[in-house]
Amino acid sequence: MKKVLLSITFVFCSVFIGFSQTADSNDDFMTKNNNVKISLTSLAFKNVQFQYERILTKRIGVVVGYSFISKGSVPFKSQINDLVSDDPDTKDMFNNAQLGYSAITPEVRFYLGKGYGKGFYIAPFYRHLKYDISDVNFTFSSDLGPQEDIDMGGKLTANTFGLQFGAQFNLGKNIILDWWIAGPHYGTSKGDFAGVTDRTLTPFEQAELQKELDNIDLPIGDIEAKANANGATIKISGPWAGIRSGLSLGYRF
Repeated sequence: MKKVLLSITFVFCSVFIGFSQTADSNDDFMTKNNNVKISLTSLAFKNVQFQYERILTKRIGVVVGYSFISKGSVPFKSQINDLVSDDPDTKDMFNNAQLGYSAITPEVRFYLGKGYGKGFYIAPFYRHLKYDISDVNFTFSSDLGPQEDIDMGGKLTANTFGLQFGAQFNLGKNIILDWWIAGPHYGTSKGDFAGVTDRTLTPFEQAELQKELDNIDLPIGDIEAKANANGATIKISGPWAGIRSGLSLGYRF
């Protein structure tokens, strides 16, 4: 993963340096060729998204975005529960779950309208996402009583490539509005989760916990869940898809 990120960073830096040299020799290049932006629509979902854009030529700009959600209660919990199976124990496993999120998104923009950071654009992009999840609850039958709980947590990462369609407008001398019309992206994901008990589980308890793990029904790819004497492990892998859309307000300088 580090090699992939370093390779992508190298490509974007090379593009930046090459076009910056061209831009410096272009008499028509606008003096205000830097933008900093914050997404307005994502704030409603507690997702803070920042972008920095450098206008290189009339038709080309490079953008680096960073977004994050501070760790807290899982958003859209009721909608997620509707996606899992009808088993009450499975539906309750996200009730106390905590979720954190971050993403880095570099892109190259090709302006088709007026240019110099204005008008309609298309932008191929790469996105690296990371989810930090904890306190996912599983209930299983125990030798010590009718039921016992185990909390699981771990990280899931995804790497996707996509194409953003959008338009950017000047609202004043220094204020800009960036409209992400649609940006579908697709790639792969991988996750590792573990839960550790404070005591050794008996064979009966492991079997009961395995039954609960086998009932996991989430639309996120292949799931490999195994109970053991110390708790359980879950490995997730499969495709990952999404779409970027929204409005950002920015300052041009």
